[in-house]
Amino acid sequence: MQELTKLGITEILNDWNYWKRDFEAYVPRTEYLNTIRRFRKSGEIIVLTGIRRSGKSTLLKLEMQDLAQHVGKEALLYINFEDPRFGDTIDTRTLDMIFETYRETINPDGDVFIFLDEVQNVNGWEKWVRTAYELQKAKVYVTGSSSRLLSGEIATSISGRYLQLAVYPLTFSEFLAFQNVECKNIMDYSAKKIEIHRLFAEYLRYGGFPRVASIDEDLKKEELVSYYNTILLKDILSRFRLRNFEKLKKLARYLLTNDTKQNSINSITRALKYNYQTVEDYIDYLRQVYMVFELRNFSYSLKKQLISDTKYYAIDTGFVNAVSFSFSQNIGRLYENVVFNELMRRGKTTFFLNEGGSECDFIVQEGNAITGAYQVCYDLNEQNLQRETSGLVMACKTFGLTRGSIITESTIKTTVEDGVEIRIVPITVFLLGLAEEV
Repeated sequence: MQELTKLGITEILNDWNYWKRDFEAYVPRTEYLNTIRRFRKSGEIIVLTGIRRSGKSTLLKLEMQDLAQHVGKEALLYINFEDPRFGDTIDTRTLDMIFETYRETINPDGDVFIFLDEVQNVNGWEKWVRTAYELQKAKVYVTGSSSRLLSGEIATSISGRYLQLAVYPLTFSEFLAFQNVECKNIMDYSAKKIEIHRLFAEYLRYGGFPRVASIDEDLKKEELVSYYNTILLKDILSRFRLRNFEKLKKLARYLLTNDTKQNSINSITRALKYNYQTVEDYIDYLRQVYMVFELRNFSYSLKKQLISDTKYYAIDTGFVNAVSFSFSQNIGRLYENVVFNELMRRGKTTFFLNEGGSECDFIVQEGNAITGAYQVCYDLNEQNLQRETSGLVMACKTFGLTRGSIITESTIKTTVEDGVEIRIVPITVFLLGLAEEV
């Protein structure tokens, strides 16, 4: 590839930055933006991590748009390290050249806010960022598509100098905002219930990736498959120098089509006839790029937790449907996956509980105490009511809780079972944070 020159860098920077053009219009994600602006006041390095296409770059641009009103566009330098014109090997020398070119052509001596997008593509980026921070050359924002972006030596290098924010696909509340539907309270919900239920069916099928939420339905699955393959190829196969794409693809599909079910490395090894270490490594890679999350059976013993069976949940139900054959047969599992994601995005530490033949889908831990219990059942009926109720009551009794919740399709009801108050709420009510209002 041709050597990168300052003229070439200038062309790349002009393509990506807003010095001579207007910002695009984006739907704001208020909670994230408020957090970023609060972080900004600290003067620390701001780090956004999350799965590819979850909206990290858009949040950077919205932050730039806000900053431009105070410091001017020339103070903002955005670099997208996914641009192929930077070449295959990007290191701190490239960063030096970019910064020098920017200073020479755009902003010779003013304050600088620098935005490094997908920074994991830059070898030694953390040393450059630390130097920029300590010498006050710039206020620095970085994004990356790996949970290990700040692990090991990198975390040590900039330890105490950064604030981190994980960015996920849209919550259902954000998804409604993308569809121009406002629902702030139970009165809004009641007035817009039909539209909300229609949109929830779409959210369940195609998930919450921002662009997928914004394009025509006939393009959604194609877009999801493209994300899925790009993450496997670029973020895993290429980054970890794996050789067998089909093997990785088969394991990813196995986890997504068996999401919410109890599994173990041994059971997956037997099912796929793979080597144990291969399965363990591939699952770790899928977790690093945020495609799947794991949930463990609760125990006060950390050792018992680590050796217990595990449930895997997809970052987005759109991925589950993109690799599955039947949406209708998956609805119960999709409900459970959506509730897991919502609890995670609310910052809850969750486990499942399987004891004495009864199971509770989710228990929530805050500090050293269990503070909540949730059962998820798409079709709650006379045949399964006792099973779902007994699992919830078992969890509540185990941890001394006086109340638990069953999340289902549309039922609103409160009952008492063995001294435990059981609140049955529709999943849309739960996702919109309105459960206490019904």
